[in-house]
Amino acid sequence: MSQIKVLPESVINKIAAGEVIDRPASVVKELIENAIDAKASSIDTYLEDGGRKLIRVSDDGVGMDAEDLALAFQSHATSKLQNADDLFAVHTLGFRGEALPSIGAVSHAGIISRVRGAMNGAEIKIDGGVLGKVKERGAPEGTQAEVRELFFNTPVRKKFLKSIPTEMAYISEVLTKFSLSYPVIHFTLMHNNRTVFNLPIVQDTAERIATFFGEEMKKHLIPIFLREEMFTLSGYIAPPFFDKSNARMQFIFLNGRYIKDSAIFRAINEAYHGKLMHKRYPIVFLFLQVEPSEVDVNVHPTKIEVRFRNTSAIYNYVLSALKEGLNKSTTKTISAPSPIPRLEREAAGGEEFDLIKKSLWERFSPGKADGENAGLYNDIRVNKKTEAEENEKVFPTEVSNKKRRMCFQIHNAFIIEETEGGLNIIDQHALHEIILYHEIERNLQASKSLSQRLLIPEMIELSPKDFFSIISLKEYLGTLGLEVEEFGQHTIVIRAFPQILKHLNAKDFVENLLAELGGEDSLKGKDKILNKLINIMACKGAVKAGQRLEPQEIEELLEKKKSINAYTNNCPHGRPTTLYFSLDDLQKQFKRK
Repeated sequence: MSQIKVLPESVINKIAAGEVIDRPASVVKELIENAIDAKASSIDTYLEDGGRKLIRVSDDGVGMDAEDLALAFQSHATSKLQNADDLFAVHTLGFRGEALPSIGAVSHAGIISRVRGAMNGAEIKIDGGVLGKVKERGAPEGTQAEVRELFFNTPVRKKFLKSIPTEMAYISEVLTKFSLSYPVIHFTLMHNNRTVFNLPIVQDTAERIATFFGEEMKKHLIPIFLREEMFTLSGYIAPPFFDKSNARMQFIFLNGRYIKDSAIFRAINEAYHGKLMHKRYPIVFLFLQVEPSEVDVNVHPTKIEVRFRNTSAIYNYVLSALKEGLNKSTTKTISAPSPIPRLEREAAGGEEFDLIKKSLWERFSPGKADGENAGLYNDIRVNKKTEAEENEKVFPTEVSNKKRRMCFQIHNAFIIEETEGGLNIIDQHALHEIILYHEIERNLQASKSLSQRLLIPEMIELSPKDFFSIISLKEYLGTLGLEVEEFGQHTIVIRAFPQILKHLNAKDFVENLLAELGGEDSLKGKDKILNKLINIMACKGAVKAGQRLEPQEIEELLEKKKSINAYTNNCPHGRPTTLYFSLDDLQKQFKRK
């Protein structure tokens, strides 16, 4: 008997769905791509329960007639390719004809559509891959695609979905990218009858950037433009002082499609080389227009990776445009953004808003750096010591046998500690990090309060994706002392902050938290999430390399080291905290033995 068998169509479509559809955001992406290809000027997305219960995407595009609808859920049925040669000159976002069959195989789905100018529309439904018949139906011009109970027949895949706020974060990211790439389309996103955003048509992409990332950034954007024979690059870049701790804010679009490309990333890094600190990344919004015959978009199931015919030319074009933009910006006076948070009046009602704004102004205004208005985590110390005093770092410490030993800081990064049998060289950041890690853990296990309520709540505006990401962690952050509440559409308010982070700015910490968790899709379960958050808190709360410590601060650090000595050999990242050199080792190095 033959061991090789042809798989049933239903199984084939589920396999295809696994490559293209992995979460609600994938469905939203595919349906919006179809709407854009249909020349829609308005696209509305409505969701229930983070897209798990319902996804509905409606557009005012060209629509489909009954004959087209009958083929819409058939595998590899497409209106966007006529022959094999078209694969090497793709002018549309979709082209494979895989998306709708894949969606239909793992959901209860349906499409209602009416061609522009037609008297009536038509409807077709599909339930877990079982296709129904086309029916005549009254409908507005355009198309409405509806997907219910995603993964109802693939429980294993459904089990891997995240919380509703997490899935909303992914969907918000998808809509953000489309809205940046297509400012001439009106986008709306609603979730459980609540508007997430409503983005009317704008003429300038900078307006969309401001909507998601703030007016402060928009004020400092540097426009770039370059045109060659088969290549055009336009967009905006931010000055180096808007740097981030990862590349999440690097948006690259090719012919309207969001992509990731190593050559373009290299060009961005090279353009900013020498202008950013180590492991800091610039903010860019790049829109490339390349002749379709010069790029292959058919190299990845999700079409996020592409292959250019002439990669080196693309690299040189991008590098040249960015360098020119940065050089032009240096001829202008560009000042760093104001520390006063941007607040939208509609985010708070009348008197409450005015009170908060007044309090924030008092807190951050010039001359208020010290004193009670400095804020819980803006501890700015002005050091007026002379150079001689600055360099005088050697001091004795008491040990158990009352013998006085010496310890001192070098290069504002390491502590040299004399021991009975030699000396320790201590990485101050790594040591403090592991001390804080165990301190947070102990307090958590003992149910001790980790937070301190703020006299003035801190308001932070976020992008939709970041807003939902923080809300998804609300319970865990509260356990660790960071009390977060929703305050308006994309604004959070922090009412309590961990005592251990009292010297940090809340907004900076939240941004660092989002950056650290940006690529984390594997965290599942309370213990794993809490452990990751404790790691981040300990790292951000610890003293930094390059930070000068006072003698009493060094003494306190070494005392805490003694209290948990068995656990301080390595920081949470695995790096050593202390290197020990015995007197015997030193004598051998100096040829005394």
